[in-house]
Amino acid sequence: MEQPVELRKLRDFGQVINDSFTFLKQNFKILFKSLLIICGFFILIGTVTSVFQYTGMMNIYRGGLRVNTNAYDMQMYTVSYFISLVFNALVMMMLQVCIHMVTLCYISVYLQKGNVTPTFEEVWGYFKYYFFRVLGSGIVMAFLILIGALLCIIPGIYIANVFYLVIPIIVIENTSFGFAFNKSFRLIKDNWWFVFGVVFVTNLIVGVASSFASIPITVLTVGSQFFSQKSYTMPLMILFSCLRNILMLAYTLPGIAVAMCYFDLSEQKEGLGLLGRIEKFGKDPNDNASIPTEEY
Repeated sequence: MEQPVELRKLRDFGQVINDSFTFLKQNFKILFKSLLIICGFFILIGTVTSVFQYTGMMNIYRGGLRVNTNAYDMQMYTVSYFISLVFNALVMMMLQVCIHMVTLCYISVYLQKGNVTPTFEEVWGYFKYYFFRVLGSGIVMAFLILIGALLCIIPGIYIANVFYLVIPIIVIENTSFGFAFNKSFRLIKDNWWFVFGVVFVTNLIVGVASSFASIPITVLTVGSQFFSQKSYTMPLMILFSCLRNILMLAYTLPGIAVAMCYFDLSEQKEGLGLLGRIEKFGKDPNDNASIPTEEY
């Protein structure tokens, strides 16, 4: 039987990626059950807003190809498209927040139980407890990143990478935003590129996988006016929109990877995992199982 992933330990770049996939594989069933139930509302709303967004895009393309389309109709198509685009972006942001939160709540319960698989009820309890704290922290961080991006793009990128550690610290250590904000800067010192690389690689993997649903719906929208069977357009659009939003759940992988970065950096700075193993040494009879008995 494969051993559960030990969270508090030092890892290099490759080990962070490998352990993230291993953790996802070992906990797939309960983790994705929690994601589907808790994030299901935003998946449903995201499907509806995606259909409206792509329908608006379709109307713009069709209107542009018609010779009898007047300026008023085109303006209405454009306004409708941008309104649906904004609503869809907001829903996608909330879905991303919920996916990240469920992942971190799951990991936090897993850690508290000593590397034992949590139940959905335990994950849901943690999610309810941290939701508004994380949401408020996310709004503050988004505002600070926006300010950094307006001043200059590079400070915005630097701050955004640092902020990846704030939510894991809040959820796993049950701390305030101020404490997590300061600690994230301390942990990421001399490790900025390490965290950036992990986030970039895992998001790239998930982004490529998610494109399998995004590409067909884009092709369907742009080329809809050329299809002979236009009655199939809307059902296919709903199907691919729903699939695209369900595939968003794969962004739990970057959430796991960021948590692994947090544990690695915490172990470097504080050595909590090593201290815990020292404290438990000799208390569990199983610890001595691998030590050979002395022979005389």
